[in-house]
Amino acid sequence: MSRLLIVQYAGDYRDAWRQLAETGTETYHAHAYVFETLAQISEHFGEAGLLCCNSAEDYRDRLFGTVTAIGVAASPDRQASKVIRAIEDYAPTHLLIHGPMPRLLAWGLRQRFRLACIFADSFETGAVRRWLKFGALASLLNHPKIEWIANHGVNACLSLQRIGVDDRKVVIWDWPHTRHPQHNDAQAGPGKPPHILLYVGSIIPSKGIGDLLRAIALLRKRGLPVVAHIAGSGQSEKFESMAKKLGIIDHVTFLGPVPNAAIPALMRDSAAVIIPSRHSYPEGLPLTIYEALSSRTPIVASDHPMFSGHLIDGVTAMSFAERDPVGLANAVERLLADPALYGKLSDASTDTWRAMQCDTKWGDLLHHWMANDPTWFDQRSIRNMKRPGAQVA
Repeated sequence: MSRLLIVQYAGDYRDAWRQLAETGTETYHAHAYVFETLAQISEHFGEAGLLCCNSAEDYRDRLFGTVTAIGVAASPDRQASKVIRAIEDYAPTHLLIHGPMPRLLAWGLRQRFRLACIFADSFETGAVRRWLKFGALASLLNHPKIEWIANHGVNACLSLQRIGVDDRKVVIWDWPHTRHPQHNDAQAGPGKPPHILLYVGSIIPSKGIGDLLRAIALLRKRGLPVVAHIAGSGQSEKFESMAKKLGIIDHVTFLGPVPNAAIPALMRDSAAVIIPSRHSYPEGLPLTIYEALSSRTPIVASDHPMFSGHLIDGVTAMSFAERDPVGLANAVERLLADPALYGKLSDASTDTWRAMQCDTKWGDLLHHWMANDPTWFDQRSIRNMKRPGAQVA
């Protein structure tokens, strides 16, 4: 009997399961899908477990059937030995490292179980810094024991290739998406003021929250009736203090964590969805982009490398240089002042969303690995997909 264990850097799937069971809601996209997939894996192949590092407490609970949630109150970077003990206690036959965790990878290479990786991360720096920062990771990932490495989106996969990872092992993946732009009509303009600029995601400096707040202050000084709604968890108090110092606290609302099902309505009621990620944040391909396109509310985003080819200034979104509040303010002002441009971006959402779709889903990776189907992975490697005429169904 197989025993699949997925190790996550953070999160708490026990709480996510309880929330789904009690309320039928999920705070983050695809939690229900993850549980459905693990139920199928356990039914067809054996047991399945989710181990979340950095949890609030240590626990090991059976969720349903033969699916187990494990929490380890330890960092896989600084306290890897504690995480390793929890993995050993589970005794997996298949270990899936969900995120770049070099210490766990280095240990896993010496073990007898099968090993693979799923990422939703980018690895973008200058050439020298890239080698210094990620060279050891690339060496680990190229070890033959690691059977495949999946990353979220084509740009994220190419960033793995740039740090030296063998592209024969790299596969593009995505979550399933049930919301589509065709579910909504295109929007002709931003609607009546005040104009809501919506941010959804982690509230941390590298996601550009400070840049958004400074842009709000600039736009208010220019006389534009804009407000910010910020949904998510993180360092809210830090940025509330910043909003007070900027004199805009009455024009900024911190919504806290919002159930995923409520996000489409928030986006639809907003004038723009702001994605101000700095290059230092290791974006893969943010689900906020998919959600915003489905709502048909225009996106104003930074020039993060992972957005390249998807969010094109004045064509599919408004774009500005990272860490540039003035550029962000200018992009918003230009969008709000030009109904034709606004309508164009909203109308383009369907084609933009369609061009971003990937047939290989998270659950497909698990099913084909557990079924011992290496040919399936080989056909989907970015090297083989780049061959002229290569087609992957």
